[in-house]
Amino acid sequence: MKKILSVSLLTASLLAGGTGVIHAEEQPVQAQKLKQTPEYQELQSLLTIKKELNEKLKAQTAQNKAMWESVRSDVPEEVRTTVKNVMEEIKPIRETNKALTAQLKEAKAAKDKAKIAELKAAIEANHKTIKAKLAPIESELAQVKALHQQLKEPMTQMKPIREAKKANREEAAQVKQEFKDKLKATKDAYKNGDNAWNTSLTEAIDLIEQWTEIENEILSQKASIYDILQ
Repeated sequence: MKKILSVSLLTASLLAGGTGVIHAEEQPVQAQKLKQTPEYQELQSLLTIKKELNEKLKAQTAQNKAMWESVRSDVPEEVRTTVKNVMEEIKPIRETNKALTAQLKEAKAAKDKAKIAELKAAIEANHKTIKAKLAPIESELAQVKALHQQLKEPMTQMKPIREAKKANREEAAQVKQEFKDKLKATKDAYKNGDNAWNTSLTEAIDLIEQWTEIENEILSQKASIYDILQ
């Protein structure tokens, strides 16, 4: 059988894992023996599992991206981009009108006729500007609206899944950082002959297990989104 890869090589291969590279040839003789401990061997096995999970996540992400493109294929990307750009242009105008409408309500309550007339004119001018910007993309806008209507139900189903996935991603990032810190503490303690390395390594093992569990949930959530889109 091939020798079990050292944590340094496994960690280096975790592109997104960011656990740092442990160069065996650069460590003191005492640090070389750390990899021979049962705890260290367990950590290596868990890192191998984590590496395999990373590949599954990448594959599922690619599948989801392809599925999204398939679902949206009825409306060409250039059409979607054109509509998006125009909608971004008119967004501040609509926000301005929203604020002006609130002022108009106050002016009416105060029975300020001059202010009412002024605000109505400003709102109407903005309405005309919005219509002028939307007129050239009437056909494209209709296509995008039809697509949005088609996706309304799937998006409703996906919303809680996507929110949970976002929370998991944030938690995974936090646990990842904790794992990196704990692994570094383990190496430093062992190098210095501090028996605290054992406790740190045990905690690092707990963290990689927690991190893997969270990312397994993310993988499941990505798969659920894919199923909804089918």
